[in-house]
Amino acid sequence: MSFTIEGMTFSGMDLSDFELVSGEKYSEAKEKFCILKMGPYRTQNGAWNYYYLQRYTMKIDIPVHVIRKADKQDIEGILHIEFELVEPDNEKADFDEIILHDFTLYVEGKSYSCQDKNFWFEDRLKEIGKMIEESYYLMCCFTCQFSDYSPYGNDDFGNMLCYRANKAEYLKVNNKEEYFRYVGDLDAYTVQETGLCSEYEIRNRSDGYRGYVGVEKYI
Repeated sequence: MSFTIEGMTFSGMDLSDFELVSGEKYSEAKEKFCILKMGPYRTQNGAWNYYYLQRYTMKIDIPVHVIRKADKQDIEGILHIEFELVEPDNEKADFDEIILHDFTLYVEGKSYSCQDKNFWFEDRLKEIGKMIEESYYLMCCFTCQFSDYSPYGNDDFGNMLCYRANKAEYLKVNNKEEYFRYVGDLDAYTVQETGLCSEYEIRNRSDGYRGYVGVEKYI
């Protein structure tokens, strides 16, 4: 993901981790934005720095596919998110670096807003899944049978692992031990929760490492 403001391009793998693409523009960028410089990091091939954007507000509309259960129709929905990345309070045990203001699904003139304000997409999409379970379900990587989170940890958004190239092996997985036994050493695609491909299948055949994500096993 990337965006450009005032000639400065920032890129990142998740929504709270955008880096200045051109280090040569650091001096100019720090006059306009709050930039965290990290480094230099040295290796045999040289040294480099990272320049992370800090303290910003972002509003995002993500198109998503929503299946209407009554007739199995694919309906377009919008996932609207508003959040702030703020300077951490070092007096607190847990830093409140991200303040979530809004996490809402809009579909067919209806809105479903999360009440919990932590920023983890895994938790918020589960919450929305429960709210819409009578009428809809999300069709995306998050609810797909062949996607999982790494047992080594994941970011607040993105970096899910997709095992569509190893479906038979992944379907054997129903707990952490089986994850390492059957797919721990296999290559996987990196996807985002809201992504979607032509090989999507509803998550109702095995738990994987992360388990079921809502009511999908009963559809």
